[in-house]
Amino acid sequence: MIRSMTGYGRGRSSGKVNWEVEIKSVNHRFLEIYIKLPRPWLFLEERIRSFIKERIARGRIDVFINYSSETLPVDIKIDKSAVESYYKKLVEIRGEIGFEGPVSLSLLSMMPDLFKVEQQFPEEEEMWFSLKGALKEAVDSLIEMRTREGINLWQDISSRLDIIQKRVENIKIRADAVVDEYRKRLRQKIARIAGGEELNEERLESEVVFFAERSDISEELVRIESHISQLKGMPESKDLSGKKMDFIAQELFREVNTIAAKSSDYKIAQEVIEIKSQLEKIREQLQNIE
Repeated sequence: MIRSMTGYGRGRSSGKVNWEVEIKSVNHRFLEIYIKLPRPWLFLEERIRSFIKERIARGRIDVFINYSSETLPVDIKIDKSAVESYYKKLVEIRGEIGFEGPVSLSLLSMMPDLFKVEQQFPEEEEMWFSLKGALKEAVDSLIEMRTREGINLWQDISSRLDIIQKRVENIKIRADAVVDEYRKRLRQKIARIAGGEELNEERLESEVVFFAERSDISEELVRIESHISQLKGMPESKDLSGKKMDFIAQELFREVNTIAAKSSDYKIAQEVIEIKSQLEKIREQLQNIE
């Protein structure tokens, strides 16, 4: 199935930790994954990257992960050395200013940075299991959108391939007539120059054969039809990739340019221009296929 590289997906999961995962993707020659993860969960980054690589082959992937939790137990840590330092300084200040009141616990508790509140998070495997559900939902949603966009892209590409195929048929028909027309024009030209003298038929045919060999485009037409057939069969191919399709399109372009160089016929030139125009649009679309 042809897939676009452009898409968006979102996933959520709930439990001890509630996760929200958002993924967006755009065109890129290779697969590049950028993950924005809260600092406490940086150890999960490689697992997230590996999970995405198993599902997506190409594109720039931006992953945004947020979490919330209201049910996790809390651990309060006391900086005892700081408490002791504050106490000593307060006693010292009391002596200097002659204050007679006690250095109370309530006063000490008002000092900054004495207490550190930490949530007690589950173990890594449990955290990954809960996050994986939201990540899978987001990736599935992203792939679904990329697939829908890929179908639209392929419909456009396929219609343009049909136009090219029709133009190629026109060239094949015209190519058969070009040699006969050249023979006729050459005969008329020689007759004018000869002024009524008998024509050398052997020499005439020799010139026609030379022209036919020089302007023969039958091999190019066969290869073009083969490339079109390959492209049309790509959606069912196990070896489907945007890069391969773009390479085939480049080869098509090369064969068409060869026809343009070999043939001096105006009508064939017009068909070639239309084919090249369609190929340019196809290649633009192929840049967005995974």
